[in-house]
Amino acid sequence: MGKIRSHITDSSLVTKDVTAGDPSNHYIEQYLKGKENGTVTFDRDIVDPEVEDMIIRETLSTYFQADLKVGSILTNHYTDIDIIENAVSTKKDPKLEIIQKIINVHPVVSIQDQEILLGFLSRYAYSLENQQAISFLESNVQDETVSPSAAYDGDSAGNWAYKNYNKYRTDYPRFTGKFGTDCTNFVSQAMHIGGGKPKSGNWSISRKNTRYWVINSVEQLNYSWKLTNPSPWIAVRTFENYWRPKSKTHSMSTDYYRKNHKTIYNRSISKGDVVILHKGVSGVVTVPSHVMIISEYDSNKHDFKLAGHSVERQAHPLLTAIGSYAHLQILEIP
Repeated sequence: MGKIRSHITDSSLVTKDVTAGDPSNHYIEQYLKGKENGTVTFDRDIVDPEVEDMIIRETLSTYFQADLKVGSILTNHYTDIDIIENAVSTKKDPKLEIIQKIINVHPVVSIQDQEILLGFLSRYAYSLENQQAISFLESNVQDETVSPSAAYDGDSAGNWAYKNYNKYRTDYPRFTGKFGTDCTNFVSQAMHIGGGKPKSGNWSISRKNTRYWVINSVEQLNYSWKLTNPSPWIAVRTFENYWRPKSKTHSMSTDYYRKNHKTIYNRSISKGDVVILHKGVSGVVTVPSHVMIISEYDSNKHDFKLAGHSVERQAHPLLTAIGSYAHLQILEIP
């Protein structure tokens, strides 16, 4: 595969090389095998498979390069000959070994290296359900705090999403053209317009001019809109990175949700909270590739119903939405 543009709902707005069949990238290699053997599938009922495929490939490329850096940093502190190999492994035990080394060495590395090592924990601590790593990560993440004055009305956010699931405001870009998907953009609008959550930090977007509304390229986006690169307003992975540290997070495999949804339904999860769906690679690497917002409750089935773009959905059952995904996170937005 040649050059593709970074997808606006995933990582950055610049052009990157993503060689999908590169055998040295174990993550993409395993992902492609999963597509061939049917362990990785797509659901056209909630998102365009071609767009989601691009998000996943690009994210896996980014993850792989980041994990190589993690392995390189650790070789400066450990003599194990297989550190880099373990850092980019698609097996559970090597990943857990790297996590433990990161926790041990974190206090003695530079601030820049600390940030890179914590990135590894943010990618794998939740999917591997490693509570030590989760606790360590959450105690060391330096992020913007949510002001008490920035109260969130989740009920109103969910109602807004329900009423506007098939509408597109002209004061925000519309990603229904040849470039991008609108899922994160829609959820951000529901939180801000419906739920009253003020724009803050990198979670922000504004119009520069009226030339481009339906976005067909990164050039059009940059010409008419002001936003960060990458942007948590429109990019699912950076949205997760921005909001997860600020939110109470319920992280679980989709199998766990299927078996325990009646109990999970009785947690403090509410309308307006956000569901991030992750594709899985080899049961270890998970990629956040789609996001929706809770718009209704199903008290009979003890399930949540979701609104979202890119395929317009008003009240889509979570039990149905998780069909092709390996992992999910429910963020209680504060």
